[in-house]
Amino acid sequence: MPEQKISLTFDNPTMQDFFRKWCQFKNVYEKGKAEILAIKEEDKRQEELDKLNAPQEEWKLRAMGTTIGCHTIVKKGTEDNTVRVYDLT
Repeated sequence: MPEQKISLTFDNPTMQDFFRKWCQFKNVYEKGKAEILAIKEEDKRQEELDKLNAPQEEWKLRAMGTTIGCHTIVKKGTEDNTVRVYDLT
């Protein structure tokens, strides 16, 4: 079965920019991950994977035109019906 491809085109410059940056980020991430997975020492490998994964959430927020610290997460407690607010700053 031949490989099938799907193509999407966006007229919106913001979407074009987002996907261009996402592809660049993903390529760098995958290359870094492949190099890290080649590390034989398990502790060192995990430490490097943690370092690689840490900036992903920040990148996602920045790519969406936001930054860390301008969002608040609200979680409703299940046991005592309390609401907890977490600031990402």
